[in-house]
Amino acid sequence: MLVFANPMFLWALTAAAIPLMLHMFQRRRTVVTPFPTLRFLKAAQKRSSSRVRFENFLLWLLRTLLLLALGFAFALPVLRTTTTGGSWLSRTRRDVAIVLDASYSMDYELDRGKVFEVCKDAAVSVIEGLLSGDRVCVYAAADTPIPVIEKPTTEHATVVQAIRALTCQPGSSKLDETVAVALHALEQQDGRREREVYILTDGQALPWQGFRDAAKKEEQTGGDKVKISREQRDKVSYFALLAGAQQPDNACPVDVKVSPSLMLAGQTARLNVRVGRTGSAKQITVAVDIEGQERGRRSVAAEADSEASVEFAVGGLEPGVHVAKVTTPQDALPEDNEFQFLLRVRKQLPVLLAGPKEATRYLKAALAPGATDDSVKQIDAAELDSTDLRDYQAVFLCDAFPLTGQSTIRIEDYAKTGGVVVIFPGDRADVPAYGDMKILPAPPTGTEDIPAEVAARPLKRIPNQKDQVVNFNLSLPPGSVPNVALKRILKFGDLQENAAVLITAGDGVPFMTGRAVGRGRVFMFGTSANRDWSSFPLTAFFLPVVHQLIRQGAGASVQPPHLVLGSNIPVNDAIPNYREDDVIAMPSGAQLSIKDGGNRTFFIENLSEPGICTRAKGGGQPEPVLAVNTDRFESHLTPVAVDELKEWTGFKKFLTAKDPEEMTRLINEYRNGRSLAEVFLWIALLLALLEWWFANRALRTQTGATEKMTVDLSGKVVTS
Repeated sequence: MLVFANPMFLWALTAAAIPLMLHMFQRRRTVVTPFPTLRFLKAAQKRSSSRVRFENFLLWLLRTLLLLALGFAFALPVLRTTTTGGSWLSRTRRDVAIVLDASYSMDYELDRGKVFEVCKDAAVSVIEGLLSGDRVCVYAAADTPIPVIEKPTTEHATVVQAIRALTCQPGSSKLDETVAVALHALEQQDGRREREVYILTDGQALPWQGFRDAAKKEEQTGGDKVKISREQRDKVSYFALLAGAQQPDNACPVDVKVSPSLMLAGQTARLNVRVGRTGSAKQITVAVDIEGQERGRRSVAAEADSEASVEFAVGGLEPGVHVAKVTTPQDALPEDNEFQFLLRVRKQLPVLLAGPKEATRYLKAALAPGATDDSVKQIDAAELDSTDLRDYQAVFLCDAFPLTGQSTIRIEDYAKTGGVVVIFPGDRADVPAYGDMKILPAPPTGTEDIPAEVAARPLKRIPNQKDQVVNFNLSLPPGSVPNVALKRILKFGDLQENAAVLITAGDGVPFMTGRAVGRGRVFMFGTSANRDWSSFPLTAFFLPVVHQLIRQGAGASVQPPHLVLGSNIPVNDAIPNYREDDVIAMPSGAQLSIKDGGNRTFFIENLSEPGICTRAKGGGQPEPVLAVNTDRFESHLTPVAVDELKEWTGFKKFLTAKDPEEMTRLINEYRNGRSLAEVFLWIALLLALLEWWFANRALRTQTGATEKMTVDLSGKVVTS
């Protein structure tokens, strides 16, 4: 069977008509001239005309064959055969790239084994069918392309050994990026060879969608990534093995949300579990396990190829960090049947009070009744320079101004990374003392003494406005209007960005303002935390307001119960109270790599293992700090249609198979053969040389019949 690797050049065969047209336009016309004694001239003309016509025919034939040979050579003809007697046709050398899908969905269990093992066996079969001079490279498609055999090599035994050692990765796969990298590796090789790419996957639609979105990705990334060119799509031969189940069946926990995000001892945790389903509608049993003990089991009806939600209530948790997981029944893909998370329970919210004892004693009494709770710590403002603020959920500054420059910077950094800062003014500070603090909701402009006759003021919570970033949602008992007796109040200037007045005292007088700063919150009162400025510490409103402020930023500063595999994750978003000397161990025991991004901002370089990461403190028992799960998008096993593949990829020569046997048949039909491009180039060269020789010979000066005839003195024509 003759096929063409570059059939577009077949249009060049129409150039074979050019020599014919030139020869027709250049035909000689006979000029009639009267002349006596024509017998000898007619005989000479007849012999000369026959020779010229024959020479012109040969030149036309040679030139036509030359153009045809060049056209066929550039069309890259390949003569293929499936017969055993065609071994002489099997000498075409190839550069082959094997792209093996290494996502965790490839561990789907079939009757013949796991899909990944089936694809590895198919890859070995492809290599065993190569000739000794054929070169092959291997890439694994994961979240990023993995070069297994980076440069094409003829060491086939080494390649087979590397394929056998491959394992699935705990993530998704980027087939488009991996194919582009593999094609780039083939392009770097010398020699004119046939190029083939084998994509071995489970037929899941998700990894192929990168081809469909390639144009959008190139626009977003500015073209930095390796791309598949139009020439590569047209000239390279592509084979795809879609070895997965034709109708996959899978169920898995997709996500878990914990409410409240910051739990105290005695509270009940509410777990909202999302369950994903691939396949027909089915009842799925979901179980919750905490510290190895089952704490709940419920059944949820999941529709076909969709998600469903189910809720659990878990109470009676002691203070500490609890390892929990949600499980679904075992199925053909066991890698996604568990979803791990952490439940962090505190005895009391850790709070730091900074300021003189007389300014903080009411707060201390409200937050730690009986002075027995060590979660509330009181220090002098001068000690802020040496105190690690990351150990506390909230920092109260009570008559603490003026602060040193170092303390101001530490407070601002603490707020930006998710902390709650609450500021109560006092007699020690004048207005300029607040000027260095750039995170205040509004700059103080002075203080005002309140006459006794207008001292009683009702406190009013201002409703949250549209697009307001910082909110205050303390609910009051029906019909109750808290009142406060003011002696002195701090006046505020214009509100800063992301700031709002949350409580007023009387007719629009700001009593408490708030501002969102980074991931944290800053609140500032217009009165002190003791009785010197008002009766606020003695009101029933004081304790609820203080507790609400601490909880206001809890969701922003508390680490999430679980993370997804990824890279460059901010440490403050993941690990509670991280310190530079902390050693975090991944589930395998390897140390988690954390890099300094500058300005004391740290990032997790690569979170590559699912499971529970731990941290050891002072040689004690390791404590869990991270629960890591795979991205459950990979668990959507909806298969792709072959027509969609051809449209998404744009590959001109693209063959697909559903099993290794069909793949082998397609390879045998396509691979066995010899490229005839070189043969046609040699033929064109020989024809060009022959045409040059024959054309020069025909034009060489020779003595014709008329030149051989002379006239003697008597007037007779004689031949010499």
